[in-house]
Amino acid sequence: MNVKYLVSSVALALAFAPAATAQKPKAPPTPVTPPAGPSITLDAKPSIIIFSGVTTLSGRLGGPKAGSVGLRLFRDTTRPYGDSYRFAGKTATTDRNGRYSFAVKPLVNTSYRVVASTTPPVTSPARLVLVRIKVGIRVSDRTPRRGSLVRFYGSVFPAHDGRTVSIQRRTRSGSFRTVVRTRLRDAGTTKSTYSRRLRIYRDGVYRVKVAADGDHANGLSSLKSIDVHG
Repeated sequence: MNVKYLVSSVALALAFAPAATAQKPKAPPTPVTPPAGPSITLDAKPSIIIFSGVTTLSGRLGGPKAGSVGLRLFRDTTRPYGDSYRFAGKTATTDRNGRYSFAVKPLVNTSYRVVASTTPPVTSPARLVLVRIKVGIRVSDRTPRRGSLVRFYGSVFPAHDGRTVSIQRRTRSGSFRTVVRTRLRDAGTTKSTYSRRLRIYRDGVYRVKVAADGDHANGLSSLKSIDVHG
C-alpha cells in the first residue's frame, strides 16, 4: 500500500472527527433576584361621599417585615393635588399581615397618601376622595291639584351662598331636565337655604342639584315624587 496515501487518509479522518476532549459550553449563571423591597397600597371606600360622611382608607404594606410598622396619613386639599401634602394628624400600625385602615371625614375634596416608617420610608400612591355638597329637598304639597303652585325648599351644606340651585324633573328617558333655577340664600355660617314655587300640571319625579365648585363635587338631593289630581 502506498504509505503516502495511507498517511493522508488518516489525517483527513482525524480532521473531520469530533474532538474527544471537546467540552460543552457552560450555561450562563442564573441571575439572582434581589429581595422585594417594601411597597404600600391605598384605597378609599367609598371614594365619593356626601358632606359630613365618612370614608375608610385602607391598604397593605408588602415586603419583608410588614407587620407592626408605623404609618402616617397625609392630605392635600388644594388643586392641583400633589404638591401640598400635609400631615393629617392620624397614625396607625400595620397588623401582622401588613394591613391597615384609617377612618376619615373630609369636608372638601381631598387627596390622601400614606407613608410607612420602613427603611427607607415608602409612600403609597395618591387616592382622591370627592365630597358632594349635601342638598335637602322638601315640597309643600306632594298631591297638589293640577295647576297648583308647589314650593320646593331645603338646606344645603356647607354654606354656598349665592350659588345656583337647579330644580329638575325626570324625563321619560330617565335623565333629568332643569325646569327652574333659583339662588342659595344666607342661613348662617354652616348652611345655605333655597325656596322656589313651581306650578305643577302633571305627575313627576323631582330632584335639586347644586353644581360642583373647586372644593366639592355636584350636590344632588334625594328624589321627590309629586302626584297630581283633579
